[in-house]
Amino acid sequence: MRTYALVGKSGTGKSYQCLALAREHKIDSIIDDGLLISGNRILAGKSAKHETNKISSVKRAIFAYDEHTEEVTQALENHNPDSILILGTSDRMVEKIAGRLGLPPFEKIFYIEDISSPEEIEIATNMRNRQGKHIIPAPVPEVKKQFSGYFLKSLIIHGKKGQCIEDTIIRPTYSYLGKFRIAPRVISDICRLELKKIPEITNISKIISIPDSNGYIDISIDISLEYPCDIPLTSQKIQTLLSDAIEGSTSIIAKNVNINIKSLSV
Repeated sequence: MRTYALVGKSGTGKSYQCLALAREHKIDSIIDDGLLISGNRILAGKSAKHETNKISSVKRAIFAYDEHTEEVTQALENHNPDSILILGTSDRMVEKIAGRLGLPPFEKIFYIEDISSPEEIEIATNMRNRQGKHIIPAPVPEVKKQFSGYFLKSLIIHGKKGQCIEDTIIRPTYSYLGKFRIAPRVISDICRLELKKIPEITNISKIISIPDSNGYIDISIDISLEYPCDIPLTSQKIQTLLSDAIEGSTSIIAKNVNINIKSLSV
């Protein structure tokens, strides 16, 4: 396996530049902030940007947690990439990551100053320091799997030779701009509004939403339906409607929508 590194201070645009750099040098996989990324897929790992404070974020990025390290190491063995690019803020950091993952010595270390202009670095730094925004070098659908409840924005980069690269902009929890919280009542209200669109529903007696540690939620609703109706089809329609509405309004992914039909009205 050929191993490379991209080194630059925090917020100088490494994640923005890494996909174009990888394509130029035919590098097929990337390690960035705890994630193993190949092509348009996140293969393994947990993003350091998901941590609640900067200390935990740094530990996650350098693979200080054994379970995290084992997951990514196993994925590397299964995927067996020909080459890999490791992002870090210093030579020491990328060497530590490579050592934790059992990767061979670097063939080359790139530095952000060699591939970005001073103007590009300044824009990236302002984006980080003033707006608290970070980039993950993977498309939004992939990033959503780890960042349920975060407002994400797609960033399309038009590269050389007409190439288009899709990144994701995110503001991590530990950003100095603060946190936001969506109350369970909001989820309940969204569900009630959406359920009014289903004419077969005659009564909504209970809506419960339970979050898990990864930011996903399970929803359980008790309803009454008008009879006759196609119960399986109506239930499927409700599940799709609620999942789409909640994700569209809050960016929270409803992992399960459980429907309890309490009665049928003739």
